[in-house]
Amino acid sequence: MRTHMQRAGWRAAGVLSLAFALGTAGCGDFLTTAPKGELTTPNFFTSADQAIQATNATYSILRGWDVHVFAWIGMTDIVSDDATKGSTPADASFLLDLDNLNFDPGNSAFSGTWNGYYQGIYRANVALQNIPGVDMDPALKARLIAENQFLRAYYYFFLVRAFGGVPLITQPLTPGEFTQPRASADSVYALIESDLKAAIAVLPEKSQYAAADMGRATKGAAEALLARVYLFRKDYQSAYQYATAVINSGEYSLEPDYDKIFTEAGENGPGSVFEVGAVALESGGGGSQYAQVQGVRGTPNIGWGFNDPSPGLEASFQPGDPRLEATILYPWEQLPDGSGQVVYFNPSMENNRYNQKAFVSPDTPGGSGNSGKNIRIIRYSDVLLMAAEAAEQLNKPGEAQTWLNMVRERARGGQSVTLGFSPEEMAESIAGDVLGLAPGTSRVFVRYANPGSAAYAAGLRSFDAQCADGGGCPNSTVPPVQVLNADMIQSVNGTPVTTLQSYFDALKSLSPGSTAALGVLRVKQSDSGATTATPLVVTVEAQALLPDVTATGQDLLDAIWHERRWELAMEQHRWFDIVRQGRAQELMAAVGKNFQPFMVLYPIPSGEVQIAGLQQNPGY
Repeated sequence: MRTHMQRAGWRAAGVLSLAFALGTAGCGDFLTTAPKGELTTPNFFTSADQAIQATNATYSILRGWDVHVFAWIGMTDIVSDDATKGSTPADASFLLDLDNLNFDPGNSAFSGTWNGYYQGIYRANVALQNIPGVDMDPALKARLIAENQFLRAYYYFFLVRAFGGVPLITQPLTPGEFTQPRASADSVYALIESDLKAAIAVLPEKSQYAAADMGRATKGAAEALLARVYLFRKDYQSAYQYATAVINSGEYSLEPDYDKIFTEAGENGPGSVFEVGAVALESGGGGSQYAQVQGVRGTPNIGWGFNDPSPGLEASFQPGDPRLEATILYPWEQLPDGSGQVVYFNPSMENNRYNQKAFVSPDTPGGSGNSGKNIRIIRYSDVLLMAAEAAEQLNKPGEAQTWLNMVRERARGGQSVTLGFSPEEMAESIAGDVLGLAPGTSRVFVRYANPGSAAYAAGLRSFDAQCADGGGCPNSTVPPVQVLNADMIQSVNGTPVTTLQSYFDALKSLSPGSTAALGVLRVKQSDSGATTATPLVVTVEAQALLPDVTATGQDLLDAIWHERRWELAMEQHRWFDIVRQGRAQELMAAVGKNFQPFMVLYPIPSGEVQIAGLQQNPGY
């Protein structure tokens, strides 16, 4: 039984139909009594259980297709320099328009998220209007109200960042009220701040929730979200206040193992401030398609292959940063579930890199389309970096450096030096079956050596392979592999290397500036499949791995921004980050995208302009 199955009760209850909330409008004078056996709003909110179910319904929208799946990924990652659309060229052209910054008001991403987030707001409004009248425990009532305020603020925060001022709706509307004008962005932010401050005053800390309620909004989550709001508002004093409140609460710490954060075992871990809860029930329901749309497309067939880490993101990581391997799932790499299955290259894909943070095993109950993968929304490292950014803006460089370096220390994973490349352990199906390497010899190879790194300058090269079927590499079967280059690490200063752990153990004898003589076996295969193995000795200077940052001023701010990219890569933060930092035009130009200043906001969906008469954002 999965550890988070205990939370299935309140999560599954969140899949409540909107029928109970849609019964508010009258049906004519001929109807004088509520239909027997049918739940409408007036007869639904009569017990504490129903108040809980209504709140769960507000949460359940977080798992929805239009809130945290397809369009949302496009509007946060794919549009940025961190990702490409991925998948096949003809699939989901609306995401390609986002990728190319060639979108217009008719793009379905905008209408989809607009509808999804307003559905969440609607459910919060129904709950907030009716829970106060329920005869129930006052403390529980207050908490449920606060949870709905937190969620309403969360939904509005996405909308105001994406579209600017939007219709501000704080109660369920009657049919005559459905057409609402746009409110100013300041008015929307005022409601968000008010809702979050009210929630902070009531919500329990994370440690005060029972295990069965783990994943509900907490005081720390509301404080962290409000810190993020103030960072976007450039109110650095307030951002600092609320971010440090989370830090000083003692409720959170950095999970020592960065890789673990994004696994099932890492859900609601010590560094989890808020994540969207999901559970893959054997009977169906409770899950999300978040993982499916980003999963491996081809062999093994786990998903649709969208939102692929970009070459620019890969190249941006500092040499040897372990987070690179934790972020990108490469072709010819073993799945991170321990199954030994290998990701095969798919020639129909535009970019054969996958978001490893969204990975779920092919064996997940209900399949990847109903994945129990929790979506990490706010992590403690994010809070530390928000606090660091606010501190730097307030001329508190010492505090900013401390929090930034805490994140970097955890990322080092106990290592202190690097040889400047990303090592990986090769799957036996390639090492033994394809390359014919003898059992017991090293399976550690150079996965990625940045062309600007000392490792590359010393002669090490990234792993390179292609399909070797001679006829287009069909993805309907597992194709044979032709390895074009594999630099296998045999030893470090004479110490044999056989596993990834033995490689890292060998590095412990090194210090920054010392040299390492690497015994390398460079393996290549010809078109005919013949394998050549050339022994080499490559001398590489050891570097400090992710050394502490001592910079101040703009250099410190730049370091914090870079750290956000590496720490939070592929977690749907990048676009809004670079927009609020005022760097979108510069960074998009660097990857050949024509960003225009008006693109700091997305267009109001064309249907809302035509039907509701909303004023369009400038430039569209």
